[in-house]
Amino acid sequence: MTLNPSDATAETIPGDPTHSAVAAAEHELALLASRGAGQPYLMAVKLRDESRTLHLRAYLKDPHEHFAWADLNLAPPEVRVLATKTSTRSALAWTLLHSAGTAPSAIVKNALARITESADQTVAITELTPDEGGALIEYLRAPGHGLFFDPAKNHDAWVQTAPLAPGVAASLDQLLDSLLQRFPVIAPTDAAAEAAETDPQEVEAFRQKIDQGRFEVPDATATVKTRGSAQRAFAAAVKANYGYRCAITGIASRAFLVASHIVPWSRDQSIRLDPANGICLSLLVDRAFENGQLLIEDDLTIRIDWSRVGEDSALRAQLQPYDGQRMSVPSKGAPQPSYLQRRRFLFKPAL
Repeated sequence: MTLNPSDATAETIPGDPTHSAVAAAEHELALLASRGAGQPYLMAVKLRDESRTLHLRAYLKDPHEHFAWADLNLAPPEVRVLATKTSTRSALAWTLLHSAGTAPSAIVKNALARITESADQTVAITELTPDEGGALIEYLRAPGHGLFFDPAKNHDAWVQTAPLAPGVAASLDQLLDSLLQRFPVIAPTDAAAEAAETDPQEVEAFRQKIDQGRFEVPDATATVKTRGSAQRAFAAAVKANYGYRCAITGIASRAFLVASHIVPWSRDQSIRLDPANGICLSLLVDRAFENGQLLIEDDLTIRIDWSRVGEDSALRAQLQPYDGQRMSVPSKGAPQPSYLQRRRFLFKPAL
């Protein structure tokens, strides 16, 4: 509650939250309708494998147009049904929602639309940028289904995924093969990028950009050599921030260290060089991080997704000691919570 809420504030309900007397607080509640806020509903969202985090959102039923940004109708049908089950006598209702796979980003949706609307799929694929191609490959390997919740957003945090278009679903394997043939240039992992060919002049240029706080690497420059050069400069900054030591295992042998992107390279060209979008990891945990088997919460607590780890007893034994521990904090460029949220949403969006 705040006197002047907006979609940019954490608070949604208009009013004075400082009252300590019951009567004054009840009067404040009675004023909601006159302020155009309608009936407020508080939603608490618990994401699987986030044992210490509860995401709160407030919505308003039948609000004045001034509060349209928080209208309950913005919530998905499953959530609106919950609201109808509450009353003054029973203020609590809950349900279990499911989702799996990867939620489609705006880049993916746009690329898929162009492919499905094109009379020649091959031509449409050749017109994609490397960033679009990489994001589309990542999505089509595990298309999302169900209801997703993006904790980095506010009232528009819900994403209901639509099934793949019949034409895309019927030719999924062929489409993936065509995309992989067209876009083999982007190193699939940060570890591979660190071993890729580089251009010394490009590496130096990227280092200067990092020093200047300019972190974008445009899609148009995303070639094999540029990807390697950018990774080399990015890795130097990230590893130095962590004292050339894995933030999880403590391994300090440099041949075993990787500067792992939190928000993947293919997902956001504007932060590809941002050291705060990187963590120094040793090879095993880097791979687990890449696969979504290892997650990192906003407070830097490590969570292992045992369902993704599977029944490999040796791998489980390697990852077990880190589950519930906190990763090391770098001297500078600490991971931004918004980046960590985007990573978890990408790999672990299930409710």
